[in-house]
Amino acid sequence: MTKWIIDNWKYKYNIIVVFANTGKERNETLDFVERCDKYFGFNCVWVEAITNPEHRKGVRAKIVDYKTASRNGEPFEAMIAKHGMPSVKSPHCTRELKKYTIQAYARSIGWKHWFTAIGIRIDEIDRVAPDAKKQRFVYPLVSDIPTRKNDINKFWSEQPFDLELKTYEGNCDLCFKKSFRKLMTIVNETPETINWWAEMEQKYSAFIPISKSHNPLMKPPINCFRQNKSIWDIVKMAKQPFEVAVDESQYKPEYKQASLFDLCELDISNGCVESCEVF
Repeated sequence: MTKWIIDNWKYKYNIIVVFANTGKERNETLDFVERCDKYFGFNCVWVEAITNPEHRKGVRAKIVDYKTASRNGEPFEAMIAKHGMPSVKSPHCTRELKKYTIQAYARSIGWKHWFTAIGIRIDEIDRVAPDAKKQRFVYPLVSDIPTRKNDINKFWSEQPFDLELKTYEGNCDLCFKKSFRKLMTIVNETPETINWWAEMEQKYSAFIPISKSHNPLMKPPINCFRQNKSIWDIVKMAKQPFEVAVDESQYKPEYKQASLFDLCELDISNGCVESCEVF
């Protein structure tokens, strides 16, 4: 999408490519952003959130780069220390570390009004924000060049590099939006991903932020994963027999494009919706 935008819209708009790093992206993702930047000439700006611990004070954006970007969850933990553990019902990590951080950067360079392009595809159109016009969101892969998953796989099969991640791994290593099946597959394949999440639960599962202290339903322990399960619950589940997640990143030349009816029948929860939610 980014390449298409630059190729087709650079004469109509002032375009800035921004990558907001949370500190919990996989190393493959950081490598991929850097390779895209150099190969396609994106001139990407890397930013990270600086969380103000004071109540009702918003984030600021710090400019980093591939070499200086956080890789041990530092921005993510600072966000947890103020807002508490994120979850499916309260995904404030995306809000604070992605959406608000990018907005803070745009304001810092003097921008007052802008459009945000988001890479949602036509086959995941249910993820388009209902108030997209109000928020000035645009979805080129839906409205301008209708694109499906296999089209994306085909594009990358023709490039000299790829993301080098299985589809179920996603960008954030153990994102709570992943299905249990995916999480169990990942903890079995890469058990080193467990440690950071276990440390966060130990530090913050009993913490209720000021903004939610009035909510009687907020009762510790507060864990990230679905059904309020802890990382150790996931590990325990992964020791039992289960159907492992499948990688769907390969291009299939004879792939049959799904009709709108077919899309209604698909298990949409098996797609990117389980990873870092777009805004």
